[in-house]
Amino acid sequence: MTEPQPDIPVHESLAFAGLLTMIAGGIDAYSYLFHGAVFSGLQTGNVILLGINLGHGDIAGGTRYLISLVAFMLGTVIAHGMQKHFGRKPIRVSVPQLILVYEFALLLVVALTDQLVPDFISTAVLSAAAAAELQEFRRLKGRPFTPLMMTGTLRALTEGIYDGVHYHDRASLRRACNPIVVLACFACGVMLVTLARYVAGPLSIAVPMVLIATAMLVLCVKRQRRRVS
Repeated sequence: MTEPQPDIPVHESLAFAGLLTMIAGGIDAYSYLFHGAVFSGLQTGNVILLGINLGHGDIAGGTRYLISLVAFMLGTVIAHGMQKHFGRKPIRVSVPQLILVYEFALLLVVALTDQLVPDFISTAVLSAAAAAELQEFRRLKGRPFTPLMMTGTLRALTEGIYDGVHYHDRASLRRACNPIVVLACFACGVMLVTLARYVAGPLSIAVPMVLIATAMLVLCVKRQRRRVS
């Protein structure tokens, strides 16, 4: 599939979107596996689990999901504030780079304090990290995109395949490749953290951290090449 790559920022490319969804899937898997079955990014799941717990009369059990929801909201506010503040100033790094550094720092805090603080604190920090990624990276090749929630991606895939097959629309079939890659990468991120769990335990948070570092490096190299050219 060919796209007018010069017109597409690297952080809106399909390869970078795949990297972002692997990060998001890894963070969600980590928070779910190690911190009380709470999602850091999939807040729809937390709302459902909150409702189930409240329906069972387990208010204490539902609190951990509410904390994640509130932390996600606060994380969105912080990331949005960073976008507004640094987006108007000439800085040496781009806002996407800055958000990735911030996300990496939050995961590093969790890695260093994992055994020292209660689960709800770790979950809150992870939720803030997930919120930052969602707030900054919302476009794929100029189209709406989310690295956290796969429901819309699955809908886009189904629509693209249907239009491509039923109406013989080759453009729709080509576009369907995007959600396939996104869904596969999200599942891959979840799988990598799950497998790492058996080897590294809580240190499996290193998986999304390495992926974030890779994304930071990609943006840094691209920015440096642009300066040289």
